[in-house]
Amino acid sequence: MQEIDVNLTILIVVGIDLKPEEFDRPIAYRLKQEIEKSPLCGDHPFRKCLVLSDGLYTNDKIIQACPSIVIGGPGVNSAASQLVDKLPVYYSQDNRFFIQLDKEFKNSKISIWGMDREATEEAVDKLISDGILDDFIKSIWK
Repeated sequence: MQEIDVNLTILIVVGIDLKPEEFDRPIAYRLKQEIEKSPLCGDHPFRKCLVLSDGLYTNDKIIQACPSIVIGGPGVNSAASQLVDKLPVYYSQDNRFFIQLDKEFKNSKISIWGMDREATEEAVDKLISDGILDDFIKSIWK
C-alpha cells in the first residue's frame, strides 16, 4: 500500500462482493476525482484519496483512523455496517438513499448508500451539489 498520513489521506471504501465491485466502485472513483479536483489537494504528498475494499479497511485499525467515505449499505459493505449506528442520518431521500455523517465532522467518516445503484449515485450527487463534500475536505485539509 502507498504511504499514508492517517490525518490527511481520505479513503473511499467499497464492499468486496461482486455487486459492490460492479456498481459502487465506479461511483467511488468518480468521487475520488471530485476530491482530487479540490484546490486544497494541491501537491502535498500525503493529501491524497485512495479507493479500497471494506475487507482491507475493516482488518486494518491504522487505516480506519483515516478520514473515510464509505459507499454502499450495511448489507454490502462491512465498514457501513460498523457505522450505521454510530453516525446520524444527515439526509434521507424518501428512504431511497441515505447520507450519514456528523455535520461538524468531529467523526471524520461519511457513509453513503442507496437502495440501488441509481439511488447511491443520487446520494453522491447530493453530497457534491450541496457542498457537503467541500465542507468535509475543508475539515480535513485546512
